[in-house]
Amino acid sequence: MNILLVAEESAGIQLVRALARSEDRIVAIMTSASAKSKTSDVASVAKGMGLDVWPAHRIREPELAAELRAARVDLMLNAHSLYRVHDEVLRVPSIGAFNLHPGPLPRYAGLNCPSWAIYRNERLYGVTVHRMSSRIDAGAIAYQTTLDIAEDETGFSLSAKCIRAGVPLMLQLVQAARENPASIPAIEQDLSQREYFGRAIPRQGALVWSEPARHVVAFVRAFDYFPFPSPWGHPRAQYEGRPIGVVRAARTGIASSQTPGTLRRGSAGGVDVATADEWVSVGLVHLGGRYVRAEKVLNTGARLQDGDGSAKPEP
Repeated sequence: MNILLVAEESAGIQLVRALARSEDRIVAIMTSASAKSKTSDVASVAKGMGLDVWPAHRIREPELAAELRAARVDLMLNAHSLYRVHDEVLRVPSIGAFNLHPGPLPRYAGLNCPSWAIYRNERLYGVTVHRMSSRIDAGAIAYQTTLDIAEDETGFSLSAKCIRAGVPLMLQLVQAARENPASIPAIEQDLSQREYFGRAIPRQGALVWSEPARHVVAFVRAFDYFPFPSPWGHPRAQYEGRPIGVVRAARTGIASSQTPGTLRRGSAGGVDVATADEWVSVGLVHLGGRYVRAEKVLNTGARLQDGDGSAKPEP
């Protein structure tokens, strides 16, 4: 079987390694080389295995279709690549083109879905492998599984859970394609249940301390990909006239009757911030372009103001 893999990030690396161990022919790995990456990227791993690496942006070009037909591509797999595949390219693979989506379709389609689920205080989530179509994340579902969202889940930890659950689904698909392509499920999505998330960020990243603690903490955790860059930046407050990003926050369970945003020294060594109903512990902030322990810069008795919704989140 001839496979084209379009992939990025950890999910892509895992799929490259798994497919390289199989008897299938990998036509090419399409990915975006990252000169800034501090860890292995898909391109470096694939090249180290002697595989052909093509620029991922070519997936948007109709001219690629002729090359893929000449290579007799049977199966195209897409994992965490955000380039939109040209319709001519989608029609080439004889078995089909399939995408690994880090969310339960059709309810969570589009971008940064793990963060949106945490922001919305979801407790059940999922991962989907679906056929690719001209409409993003709308093709028939092949495989899907569910995940629990923990109370302390972050955008990063839920994304990692999605990879751990999603890569085996992709390998299950490859196995089915190898043995009996007709056995691959094709469950049409109920698009009346579809919600698509674009590049917008909730409240443009502005924190509101007068909300209940569970909402404040969920907001912060949805943005939290530390130590990696967050696709949403850092949720923003104002402190002494300057924007400050709140990187880490947790509920204390201790009731508060103070004005929301009031600061006090935390019992666990950080800083507590008053919300509508309880104190929230803030451990790490982003200020002046660097990460700082909250107790180093936030003074007891002062106040954190709400973020300014007209500005962008802290990068």
